Amino acid sequence: MKPLIKICGIKNLNEAKSVCECEFDAQRVDFIGVIFAQSKRQVSLEMAKNIADLAHKFGIKVVGVFAGIEFDKIAKIVNLANLDAAQIYEKVDDKTKFGCEVWQVFSVDESLPELNGSYDKILFDTKGEKKGGNGVKFNWDLLKNLDIKFGLAGGIGVENLKEAMKLKPNLIDINSKIEDEFGFKDSKKIYKILKIVNLGDLR
Repeated sequence: MKPLIKICGIKNLNEAKSVCECEFDAQRVDFIGVIFAQSKRQVSLEMAKNIADLAHKFGIKVVGVFAGIEFDKIAKIVNLANLDAAQIYEKVDDKTKFGCEVWQVFSVDESLPELNGSYDKILFDTKGEKKGGNGVKFNWDLLKNLDIKFGLAGGIGVENLKEAMKLKPNLIDINSKIEDEFGFKDSKKIYKILKIVNLGDLR
């Protein structure tokens, strides 16, 4: 079973269009992410809505990334921006309040944290100074033989995608490792990502 692919940190419509149009063997990315948490990739509500409208025309779902934002405000943003999922770094006790799918992020340092909360998907990310987009992977050996469905984020790019796929995550979240020198998503790298995922050759 090949993993779903999310390209995170989309900042504007040009970047969104480039990512959404990229395909290999008629396969596109499954999700794009827009960041509301404090980040150099942070977007406004209006921009997020415009990006979501564009992505939905391609059949691609849009995930809002939230950290340090009140849950009531997240629910309003999800509704106004027409988001399909909320990726949240704080523990969620009641996922039904958001009106969308909830991805609970568990930040990993030297060991796996307790997996408690109310969520639809688990996403493991590297614990760092920022909430995501650090470009650093954690010790993936911690995930070997893990008997649950999980998503994987943190320092994933073309060069280590096959290694990540061997852990059998059902979702791979990619951000800074596929950006060009100007900080924009590189469509050539996304094409390579889609090719690796869809061919499934992990040698």
